[in-house]
Amino acid sequence: MIRRETAPGNRKSRIRRRFPRARSLLAAPPYFCYKASFVFFGRRKEMSLDLTRKSFAPYVTKKGEEYMNAKQRTHFRKILESIKSELSEEIDRTVHTMQDEATVFADPNDRASQESDMALELRNRDRERKLIKKIDETIARIDANEYGYCDSCGVEIGLKRLEARPTATLCIDCKTLDEMREKQVAK
Repeated sequence: MIRRETAPGNRKSRIRRRFPRARSLLAAPPYFCYKASFVFFGRRKEMSLDLTRKSFAPYVTKKGEEYMNAKQRTHFRKILESIKSELSEEIDRTVHTMQDEATVFADPNDRASQESDMALELRNRDRERKLIKKIDETIARIDANEYGYCDSCGVEIGLKRLEARPTATLCIDCKTLDEMREKQVAK
């Protein structure tokens, strides 16, 4: 088989032929993926990321709109409540799966593999249980009209940061300082 060298100008047309939907996906509205903590573009029905459970359209502020008004608080409350319900469903599903898969293997390697899988699953569920507790605290902050403001300095946290991490309690500057302190203490 003879391989031809292509001119540099042909590369773009080759990419356009290979990825014809790239332009249409970038033209679609952005959706926020709370589990992956990034905003991606595409049609909602065509999203098939393993990292997502549910995607939310980011809150679009209107000109002159007050920070953390009732509309914004209900937006974040819906996000938090849906995350909480999905985490609770996963915990229940894990419990039922672990009860169903409680088989005793004769081979020690199989037993060890099953125990390590269960330990990993339990560790993940423990993290999710802690996240549910943090979500409950955040919903209580929304009810008390304290949501969206930094615990340390009182500055607005920002809608983009809250969409990336709805349970955030510190602004980005205070969180950066906090992480730097943690690094110094760890050394």
